[in-house]
Amino acid sequence: MHQRRKRKKVTILPEWSTDQDCFLIENSSLPIELLIDSLSFTEDEILERKILLGLVRRHRQMMKSS
Repeated sequence: MHQRRKRKKVTILPEWSTDQDCFLIENSSLPIELLIDSLSFTEDEILERKILLGLVRRHRQMMKSS
């Protein structure tokens, strides 16, 4: 039988606009310093958003296939 995964605690993230999400998706490979300057969010907030949007998983999958 499959075990159910425990849900992670939901943390309240700052509001991200659609434009900011698009910028992050299109430029997710940029160094974090440039993303911080461009988006005006902290490193942790940007990383959390990347995880939420599936960009971290996508990056890992791309690295495996290379």
